Amino acid sequence: MSNGNRRRRKSRSRGGQDAPHQDRWILSYADFITLLFAFFVALYSISLKEAGNEKVLSETLNGVFDAVQKSIKPINIGDPVSGQPESERLLEVVPDDQSEAENAPSEVEGKSPLYDALNESINSQFPVLQSSGQVSITEDANWISLDMKSSLVFDQGDFELTNEAAALMIVISNILRSYPAPIMVLGNTDDLPTNSTRIPSNWHLSSLRAASVVDELVYRGIDPKLLAPIGFSSENPQVRNSNDFARAQNRRVTLKISKRQADNLHDYLFN
Repeated sequence: MSNGNRRRRKSRSRGGQDAPHQDRWILSYADFITLLFAFFVALYSISLKEAGNEKVLSETLNGVFDAVQKSIKPINIGDPVSGQPESERLLEVVPDDQSEAENAPSEVEGKSPLYDALNESINSQFPVLQSSGQVSITEDANWISLDMKSSLVFDQGDFELTNEAAALMIVISNILRSYPAPIMVLGNTDDLPTNSTRIPSNWHLSSLRAASVVDELVYRGIDPKLLAPIGFSSENPQVRNSNDFARAQNRRVTLKISKRQADNLHDYLFN
């Protein structure tokens, strides 16, 4: 092989090593896509300024262009829904065997004697009510809450106690007479209209249902000075009223029982 051919081969080999890599255009393309994404996020954020959300706008822009935060906080769009609590439990729900266990409110350690008495009596007399989710008992530092689903206590659209609810009230009253304490009875409905000339609104329905439970407790021997019915209509939902299953969770009556004794509920609340 001649020296000329050898030199030409070496020259081509060096030229191949020194030539720019053919895929380097991908880096520029990736930079362009990143900037394009940031541009659209900026446009979206700016559109929120009309809603007066300047603080969120500032945080969003800083997160996109300065790369300070790894994720952008959720942005609230539109006016808040009336009566919608800000709790994490306020989520859309669908029927799920594990949903109640996962979303159940936390209970305090060292249950009070009243909590234990209610729990044991209801489980012994009505063994499926708590396991089916129709009745639940929880407590915190100040209150014991006994939730009853409206499907157990009332017929649909009605405020007269069912026979099963009356039997349940007998068991509950027997316990409450031994542990006298202020009790608020809270009525709650879903967001659907009543469609009834007899009951014009959910305010009426929730108040009448709470009053019916109070009447039954008084009839069973609970001091009326310790009781008060309160109707919340659909303004205190546990979950969003997004489907029939969720609405059934929101239709409920709750006995809110104080863990502190008092002569009457009025003085306990207002004095």
